Amino acid sequence: MFNFHISLFSFCKSAVCLLLFLSLIACDDRTFSPENVKKAATTLEQLTQSTSVSHQNTKQSNKLVRGGYSDLVTTVQVIKNQEQTALLYDLYEGLTAYDPQGRVVPAVAESWQTQDNKNWLITLRKDSKWSNGELVTAEDFVKSWQQLALSDTPLKQYLLFLNLENAQAVIDHKLPANKLGVNAQNEYVLQIQLTKEVPYLPAMLAHVALLPQYQQDSSGNVANGAYYVVKSLPNQIQLTVNPHYRHADKIYFRELEYQKLATEQNLNDIDLLAQPKQITPNTIYLPSLCNYFYEFNFNHTMLQKRAVRKALVSMISAHNLVHQQTENMIIGSRFLPQSMLLNYNMAWEPVVVEQLLQQANITDKKPLKIKLSFENNGFHPEIARTLIQNWSQSDLIKVKAEALSSSQLSKKRADGDFQVVRSGWCGDYNEPSAFLNRFYSKSPDNKSGYRNEKVDKLLENTLEPISEQERTALYGKIFMLLQQDYAVLPIFQYSVPFYLNPTLLGVETNNPTQVIYSKDLSRRHN
Repeated sequence: MFNFHISLFSFCKSAVCLLLFLSLIACDDRTFSPENVKKAATTLEQLTQSTSVSHQNTKQSNKLVRGGYSDLVTTVQVIKNQEQTALLYDLYEGLTAYDPQGRVVPAVAESWQTQDNKNWLITLRKDSKWSNGELVTAEDFVKSWQQLALSDTPLKQYLLFLNLENAQAVIDHKLPANKLGVNAQNEYVLQIQLTKEVPYLPAMLAHVALLPQYQQDSSGNVANGAYYVVKSLPNQIQLTVNPHYRHADKIYFRELEYQKLATEQNLNDIDLLAQPKQITPNTIYLPSLCNYFYEFNFNHTMLQKRAVRKALVSMISAHNLVHQQTENMIIGSRFLPQSMLLNYNMAWEPVVVEQLLQQANITDKKPLKIKLSFENNGFHPEIARTLIQNWSQSDLIKVKAEALSSSQLSKKRADGDFQVVRSGWCGDYNEPSAFLNRFYSKSPDNKSGYRNEKVDKLLENTLEPISEQERTALYGKIFMLLQQDYAVLPIFQYSVPFYLNPTLLGVETNNPTQVIYSKDLSRRHN
């Protein structure tokens, strides 16, 4: 794991969390003027209405230029961060993909079916082709996933998170790759066998780790996505439209170029760049699937009492905690990302903190004593100090600060050795279960000891073969129970800066996945 003070990855389970987490690195290393992140939509509108002399050449071009600060790679096995996935998503198309708003849509998969949410049959499109004209077959996915399992990349752990049958044994070389739970029934039908019910499997199939690779070539010269490589240099890769891509005639940018940028490089000739080193008026912010919050230890005698947690949460305003922090924070009092809030809101009620604490037999002579654990770097100490100041306004609460290194904090949380701890979570896919499942009492990700039989039962019900509408209703009930339980103290959702050429169209500010396909973009001409 990369050494970074936010340490969100220590609170995540799978490899996609690593990539989402790494996409936030630059955000916390910069200081921005304090402004409301909600201005992102307004900023985008202003950008699309503005003109810039420095972009006169690219405005009239049918070529798109994307930048990044990492090495340019064309294979899944060597990617190390979120930034490197953009090129792969342009080259390769998985079974499912994202639309511009970040919603999961069919891609190479035409349809899917399951009777038990464990055994899935995926029907592939018959018009999906590699850039050399060959058909994309079910066997291409089988070989690619097997290759992933036998590789050295940490992304192979995603196969475990997917609950793919025999994934651990194949990864550990205890079983041959052909025993992995993915098989080609014929050219166009892929069978996926899981070890447990996963009704949201289609959402998980859009992950970069599951993209197919052309087995006879790993250079990107043969690809099944919207583009393929025509020229590759150490710091520049040139692509052109895949003529066999099913929507090739609708793609605006016929030429695409990726550049590896120097830290201080001028961005005038760049159209799109995530995590720019320089923040300019052409910077917008997109929400991510990563949240920042504090957790309570439910094994603590006092913190396991709802009245105590309610009192602590009620004394905190997330806006007051981070109002002077960075623009990459979307402030909120809900632990779900904004895109997953399901339109459920709790009615406001007045709270008398002293009465709540007295219900738990907390008095002046016997105050609530808690220890607040947090990282000793970045903005974490400032947020922790504000929390302590707010709680200390009550004579019934005594807080001790415990400032730790990132590794120390991660270990304490993993061991359950905390009372109130700085925490966070990155969703592995764009679906509420990515955040809700961690509250299941038997989940290995549940480090706080949270237990609620109703929540457990509802989570188990979501795994049954039911309609999406019924599952969404269950998610809403779970969300409300967790809110009513004051299971965590939410503070903010991360957003990520993107440099955007003022003439570029098609980037949606409500997309939380950070996946932007070049095929969906176009340019405004004067």
